[in-house]
Amino acid sequence: MIHWSLIVSALGVCVAALGGYCGWILFPNMVHKKVEQSVIIADGSEQYKRFVNLPQPLNFKVYIFNVTNPDRIQQGAIPIVEEIGPYVYKQFRQKKVKHFSRDGSKISYVQNVHFDFDADASAPYTQDDRIVALNMHMNSVLQISENDPGLALLLVHLNANLKAVFNDPRSMFVSTSVREYLFDGVRFCINPQGIAKAICNQIKESGSKTIREQSDGSLAFSFFGHKNGSGHEVYEVHTGKGDPMRVLEIQKLDDNHNLQVWLNASTEGETSVCNQINGTDASAYPPFRQRGDSMYIFSADICRSVELFYQTDIQYQGIPGYRYSIGENFINDIGPEHDNECFCVDKLANVIKRKNGCLYAGALDLTTCLDAPVILTLPHMLGASNEYRKMIRGLKPDAKKHQTFVDVQSLTGTPLRGGKRVQFNMFLKSINRIGITENLPTVLMPSIWVEEGIQLNGEMVAFFKKKLINTLKTLNIVHWATLCGGIGVAVICLIYYIYQKGRVEEPPVK
Repeated sequence: MIHWSLIVSALGVCVAALGGYCGWILFPNMVHKKVEQSVIIADGSEQYKRFVNLPQPLNFKVYIFNVTNPDRIQQGAIPIVEEIGPYVYKQFRQKKVKHFSRDGSKISYVQNVHFDFDADASAPYTQDDRIVALNMHMNSVLQISENDPGLALLLVHLNANLKAVFNDPRSMFVSTSVREYLFDGVRFCINPQGIAKAICNQIKESGSKTIREQSDGSLAFSFFGHKNGSGHEVYEVHTGKGDPMRVLEIQKLDDNHNLQVWLNASTEGETSVCNQINGTDASAYPPFRQRGDSMYIFSADICRSVELFYQTDIQYQGIPGYRYSIGENFINDIGPEHDNECFCVDKLANVIKRKNGCLYAGALDLTTCLDAPVILTLPHMLGASNEYRKMIRGLKPDAKKHQTFVDVQSLTGTPLRGGKRVQFNMFLKSINRIGITENLPTVLMPSIWVEEGIQLNGEMVAFFKKKLINTLKTLNIVHWATLCGGIGVAVICLIYYIYQKGRVEEPPVK
């Protein structure tokens, strides 16, 4: 008869084999299918509810470059700026779903955004703080008029009517409050008469998003007032049905597969790389991330797609994930030598740029994106060419504080922590026929930089751990317990069998 220890040893081997099968084949397949089911956006599902209303607001931080020597700049001195902030807002996003496609693989929506000032997180700063900042709307109107030959005559009239149009400006800088500069609006065109009224009407009809007409007929400029409320762009994204790896991938924007903002290829009908819409809107990412891969996000605020590259493994409050950040190709590698000269719109005259019309490294002209001569850089002009940085005092670039990054849970694609960080600037320069600009230095003047990000709160961390991390830990324990336990039992029983067999076969001592 077979000794009982051999039977138990064989059972141990079976248990170990079962543990290996479960741990390396069955459990991963179960988790994979469960994740696929959880990320797909289907009407009425939990993912659909999270898609329509983000479980927690995003953090929106604004840092303002306060100008400390405006009078001296008017006489040609190098600008000196001082960063103040952050002014922290909670950004709530809600999607108004329009419809699903027939096969359920696409969903269209309009996104509404609402900002609430977070006084506690902003302290000691308040929205009533006074600042001296670049007069963005006046500078924009002057430069647009200068760059458009059809508006050359307007410059002559503008010079004579600056007082009536822009509230008797003494310099190219405006003293205002944070509340007005960012959201409520800095008012101008207040009760204009004659030619000034005609100029104000032309400004109003230009359709700039940052300039809105007030109830009394005046105009007001603000950075983000137009974003606070109902959205207008219609997005169509992939629901993940049939291909979970494409979930939330933007398919169309306002019924177009591509942008019409940047230059296109010379071949008729061929879309340039600059106008391509790639990736998600950064609220979530496709699941099953792999080390060494990259992914795209699309930002409507800057009219372009941005590639993020894997950097390292991370842990966020016990949740494992991967860190991604932008690469050198974001705004440092732009021009014909990088096969993306489509970003070189060359809309600005007499500014600091290369002979081929492209800006120097680290700067991107957003004129065709925002209908205003705004220049994008990283905060504090991190990584920007010395041609821009040497003309400003007070910049303190720091990669840890100013680089865009996102930490993503690798299995589900859920963002754990991150920040999209960009700075908005505008060239300051002398403009022909405009007396107030005649002594100005030519510099790239910083205005504000913003960080739009997320940090998973305690409630969401607990929910995430309960739904995924704890389950994975339990399955891992079952896997190794059965594998190691089975092997242990098999080895011990085999040793015991060999030992007992040796005792039986050993001849008796005489």
